[in-house]
Amino acid sequence: EAFGSAEEFFAHHFVANFCPLVWMKDTGANITPDKLPRNCMEPVDEACRKHLKRVIEILEPSSLIGVGAFAEKQLESVNDQNRTLGKILHPSPASPAANRDFAGTTMRQLKELGILA
Repeated sequence: EAFGSAEEFFAHHFVANFCPLVWMKDTGANITPDKLPRNCMEPVDEACRKHLKRVIEILEPSSLIGVGAFAEKQLESVNDQNRTLGKILHPSPASPAANRDFAGTTMRQLKELGILA
C-alpha cells in the first residue's frame, strides 16, 4: 500500500529468502529449520549464507533489512561492507505483535531505519 503497486516497490527493492527451502511433516505441517537437528542444518545454513553474500555482492544495496530477528542475524553475518542494517517485524501468525497492526508497525520501523520518509 505504501508503494502503490508491486511494480513500484520492486523497481527499487529486492526481497530474498535466506533459505528458500521448506520442510514438511507428512501431515503437510511446516517444520521450521530451528526444529531440525543442528548437524543437518549446518551445511544448509552455510550454503544459504554463501548465496546471500553473493546476492548482496551482485546487487550492492545500500541497506539490508531483515524480516525478523533471524533474517537480521543472517544479514549481519555477511555484511562485510558495513551497509545500513536493520529489521522489521516478521509477519508470523505465531507472533502476537504481528497480529496487532502489522502494517503500521512495519511502516514505523521502516521510517525509524530511514528507509521511508
